[in-house]
Amino acid sequence: MKYSEQISGFLNFLRDVQLEYAAAVDDEKTAGDQTQDILHTLELGENSYHANAKLAIALKSVRQERRRAKDRTQVLYPIADWARQNQRTVKELERLLGDVRKAEKNTEFRHYNPKTDIVSRTLGGGGAL
Repeated sequence: MKYSEQISGFLNFLRDVQLEYAAAVDDEKTAGDQTQDILHTLELGENSYHANAKLAIALKSVRQERRRAKDRTQVLYPIADWARQNQRTVKELERLLGDVRKAEKNTEFRHYNPKTDIVSRTLGGGGAL
């Protein structure tokens, strides 16, 4: 694996975590809003026994979704927060990635222009690099 791929992988990881964290926060908020809708319907509505049972089942499902989203936010928060607080470092890593990619590219197609005729004289004119 190239060194640039490892740096790129880390930068992609940071971007992915920030996106996943934002999605988890949104999922938690959505589940919280759904919880409130169900609870207010149970509190204020004139529902049948069966409707209340359906709402209770939906409430359980929504609360489980909220818990999963909240767990994700708690796990991802330290990484997303670090990336946010260290944006300068992330930008420096992006510049480093560019420098490493440039160096890797320069070493792929190395070409040498002879400074003397020692090789051709030694090999009788047929010595090419």
